[in-house]
Parts: sequence; C-alpha cells; structure tokens
Amino acid sequence: GTDHPRGQVGQAAVRIGEPVIGEADRHRVDGEVAAAEVLGEAGAVPHHRVAGDPVVRLGPECGDLQPEAAALAAERATAAPETPRCAWGIQISADEWNAFFPDTAAAYWVLPYKVQKGLSITLKGRFPDSRYASFNVYQENTGTFDRNGVKSYVTDHLIEPDEGSVNPWRQEAEPGGRYTLTVREDVSPGQVNTLPLAREGTPEGTKNYVVLRVYMPAGGDFDQVPLPEVTFERDGVSVPVPRCESDEGTAEFIQQHAAAEGVFQPGQTENFYRPGEGKQNPLFPNADAAYLISNVTPPTKASDKVYVIRGKAPRHTPGSHPSPWPAPGRDVRYWSMCTNVWLLERPVVINRIGDEVDYGCRADDQTRLNANGEYTYVVGTEAQRARIEKVPGVTFLPFSLDNPRMPHAIMLRNMVVDPGFKEAIQNVPEDGNWESAAEVMGSYYPRITTCTVKSLIANGPDNCA
Repeated sequence: GTDHPRGQVGQAAVRIGEPVIGEADRHRVDGEVAAAEVLGEAGAVPHHRVAGDPVVRLGPECGDLQPEAAALAAERATAAPETPRCAWGIQISADEWNAFFPDTAAAYWVLPYKVQKGLSITLKGRFPDSRYASFNVYQENTGTFDRNGVKSYVTDHLIEPDEGSVNPWRQEAEPGGRYTLTVREDVSPGQVNTLPLAREGTPEGTKNYVVLRVYMPAGGDFDQVPLPEVTFERDGVSVPVPRCESDEGTAEFIQQHAAAEGVFQPGQTENFYRPGEGKQNPLFPNADAAYLISNVTPPTKASDKVYVIRGKAPRHTPGSHPSPWPAPGRDVRYWSMCTNVWLLERPVVINRIGDEVDYGCRADDQTRLNANGEYTYVVGTEAQRARIEKVPGVTFLPFSLDNPRMPHAIMLRNMVVDPGFKEAIQNVPEDGNWESAAEVMGSYYPRITTCTVKSLIANGPDNCA
C-alpha cells in the first residue's frame, strides 16, 4: 500500500487558533548576513571560501594587511552577495507549522533572499523519492511571476538531470539522480533549469523566496527528502550557504505573511467555487495546483446534521514514488479533499483524540470510490464519525474539535493535470461563481448537500435529507 506522511504524531508546533509569535532570541527570517560578515578575514571562515581565492597575508609589522591584499579584500567584500544565515530553515507542514492551507500529504521548505543586482543562486540536489516535487520563486506578498517569458516555477518532470543522471519523472528510474537549478536576473526562453530572480524592475533589497514543495514522500518521512545545496554568487564571488540545523524563524515568517493578508472574509455560498484571480490561496500558491472552495459553518450538535459531497474522481498517479509524466490513463498527478479553518493562519484541521490524530485531508488513494469512480465524502464531527463510517462507501472528513463554530473551508485540490483533462479545476474561470465551475467540470464537480446522520444511515447518501 501507499505510505502516507501522516500517522500518529506528537503535538504540533503551532496549535490551531493560537497566535503565531516568534521567539525574540531566534534569527529573524530576514536576518541576512552583511558581506563583510559573510567573508570575514580571508581564510577565517573555510566553508565560505571559494577554491582558488587568494589568501590575504598579514604584513610584518603589527599584523597589518599588505596594501594590495587589503584592497583586494575590500573589493571582494563589496562584491560579495548578501546571504541568509543558513538555507531551508523555514519548513511548513501540518505537523511542523500548520499554516497557509497545507495539504497534510505535503511539506514546503523556504529559502529567503534579498534581490541584488547581479545575484545568482545555484541549487544542486538529488531527485527525491516522492510522488511530486517542484520549485517556485515568489515575490514578497505575491505569487509566482513571469520575466522575459520565463515562469518562476518548475515541476519535477520538467527539470533536466545533470549529465550521467536520470530524472525519474521522465523515465523509469530510481530516484536520487542529480540536478542543478539556477535562479538569476538575466533569463530568456530556452535556458535549461533557470528561474527568474525577481520581476522586472524590482528594487534591490526586496525580499523574495525559493520554495521547494514535496508531496507524498516514500515511507511518509519528510526527513528523508534531500534538500539541495545552495550557493549565492555575485560579481565572481561565490558563497556557499550551509543548511540550517534547526528552525530559522518559521513562526515569524508565518506571522508576517498571515498578518499581511489579514483575515479573509469567506464567501457565503456552500456550493463549491473557484475564487477570484489571486484569491484562491494568496499565501504562496502552488502554480501546479488549482482549488475549489466551499464555505460552511459546522452544524450545531443538536441538529445532528452533516455535509455530504459527491462527485466523480479524476484518475490519478498511484503510490508515493516518482513515475513518468504525462502518463496514459491518468488525469492528474494528485488530488485531495481537505477541511480548513478560517483563522488568520489558514490551518488545516488537525484533531487529537487521545494518542491518535485525525487530519483534515483525504488524499486520492485514501478516498473510497464506487464502481463508477465516484466519491462520497461526509463532513461531520468526531462524535459523529463512528456512525458515519458504518455507511458503505463513504469517506469521513472532520470538522475541527478546537474550533467547532468557526467557518470552515472545504477545499478540493487538483494538481499537475493532463492537458487532455478538460474537466480539471485549472480550466474553471477564477470568478467565484459556482455555476461556471459546475458547467466546466460536469460530473467531476463536487455537489454538496446536508442531511441528518439518522437519514444518512437509513437512506444512504444518495437519498438522505
């Protein structure tokens, strides 16, 4: 069977509904190191040295620098890129930091940097053993972008492998082959594995981010995902950035960006719609994914009502390992249905019952289908779960135990779609209109109704009221 990254886990680092507050003694997210601090005295910081760099030698009197060496050191300090203290210290996932509508089968690693003239960032890594991976470059408080016809994201199967390696999303192969990506200013169509550093005209000093996303790693273990080595280069000066050994300001990162977006007012409709352009998930949206959202408030305990959602499931890539894409007979790489809470941090539902954890997402291969490939989700409380799961063929989705009266967003996600799958969410207009979504998606559109648990048990999901 498929290994899922979510099992029984300990307490999450951020509880749903609690304010996200950074620790004063941690490095700030934007705590870049000044050029002189990066280089120090030549030879003093070995991992920041570049092979072949001249060694600055001390003069014979009082340890003064030789004039030529002093001038060279000053020139190099001026040219050196400004770097973060370490790489990949911000990780967002349901288990680590629950924010920005995370899918519980995914984790994201964030590399912040400041835009600098002439800067390039090189990422050298290995293809992970997972169903999906991608890189996105984001401008501060915005989504992905284009520059000179080059998009600021790349999906796993579009990454060229290094010479002698194989991309397992292009042909059958073991994961672990090598790749090299470059983030730079001067991009043009046709460049291999190159992403734009920033939008045209972006002021120097603007904060941007590289985000690595991974869905469904083998064994369900995100700790086994190989994070790429990072090198900043500017005007011939290269500075390797060591990997962070611990969290590097994730709380402040979440607080900053959640506060910048503010408390979003969800729509009133329970019918699934695709939000207006730029609003479906403004906090670092995945360029490979599209979403439908239903806004609901959990029914009162006395009503004993539940929400029933039915639709046709797209055919998806199975398992938790890379496989070539596009694939015959597959509509999407991945799809899921999740329940989220409309709090500032946009958390996914995570319910802790004793030693067990019930996550608010059901991935494609966790969803029951009938003979026609159709799903039936029943969204209810943990107290209703045992009765709901006695109904044949249904898949239970939970409301939040911690926030039982807060508005919830039920989200259907399609990710990496085959061009021939015309009913994909990606083809739905971003107009906030459920009717246009239903028209495009046809039988794949998720139709939502309410009924009592008693009626669900007695009449089945097709006829409950």
